[in-house]
Amino acid sequence: MKKMIILAFLLIFMISGVAGAYDTLSVYSVSQSFDFGENYYNVYGGPDISATIIGSNEFDRGQTVTLNVDLINNGKLLGFKNDRTPDDADEIFGAQTEMKLESAVVDATGIVASLSADPGSPIEVKSVSQKIGSIKSGQNSVSPAKFDIKIDKNAKAGEYNLYLNLSYDYQKNVQVMDPDATTQTYDVNRWYGMMVQNQTLKVIVKDQVDFEIVSTTGSLFSGGEEVISVEIKNKGEEEAKNVKIMANPSDPLSTTDGVAFISSMTPGSTAVAKLKIKADSEAVAKVYGIDTVIRYETMEGDIKYSDTLQVPVEVKEVGLFQRLFGWI
Repeated sequence: MKKMIILAFLLIFMISGVAGAYDTLSVYSVSQSFDFGENYYNVYGGPDISATIIGSNEFDRGQTVTLNVDLINNGKLLGFKNDRTPDDADEIFGAQTEMKLESAVVDATGIVASLSADPGSPIEVKSVSQKIGSIKSGQNSVSPAKFDIKIDKNAKAGEYNLYLNLSYDYQKNVQVMDPDATTQTYDVNRWYGMMVQNQTLKVIVKDQVDFEIVSTTGSLFSGGEEVISVEIKNKGEEEAKNVKIMANPSDPLSTTDGVAFISSMTPGSTAVAKLKIKADSEAVAKVYGIDTVIRYETMEGDIKYSDTLQVPVEVKEVGLFQRLFGWI
């Protein structure tokens, strides 16, 4: 009687533990050859896979990176419940064999992994679902799951969620048939279940300097040279020190002084850089884009360069005044 009470208590504990460990647990149809009347044990437990991003989870906006996700199976065998008492040597051998085989309930097989992001998230998952294989309890995946993600260049700094979905099979029950203790032979019938687990992975878009061209002031005529004022904004979250703006115009525009220095720019601040731009005499009247790169120093003292920014500069058609008097 005392043993029965302990067994009942253990069973309640095991069932409650399993319920909290998994998101979704389902069972495939029982094979027609599976005879519950021949089953010696019911086993409790199952796989439990957790995921970890390998390396740093912090990235810059605008990056396309590969996330390496390590998977480990923390599945636990919680216990057995005797379903039928063996009567003779063959059945004792069969029961012992079944108990050994039942321990595989904690192993995950045929794992399929997929990754997704919130609707409207600045992080785009570029990879499709992938097969991971099998993971025995206490072991890691042979190789990490790899997912390519792209972070929007306008993403705000902060923490974003990615959702890892895992689906896999596990051995729910085993039936040993025709055991022969003398020859140590038997047949086996397995009943499989399917499990789905979901885990949230955190990805951080780092605070950083980020520049944009706000406006340009000034224009020039073909064959002329003018100082163009360029308003620049640090729309990022970090301060930029020793800022230098470098313009690299292409034909029909050129420069004799395409570098401007700004001491520092705090987050949200703007500054005006003055660039001397010349238009070739054959330049067509229109708005040209000048490739501009900003060199700056981070708060840690690292030298970095911005992406190439387009500075719009208008070349106007030469009028009568310019033809008669030139540029005074």
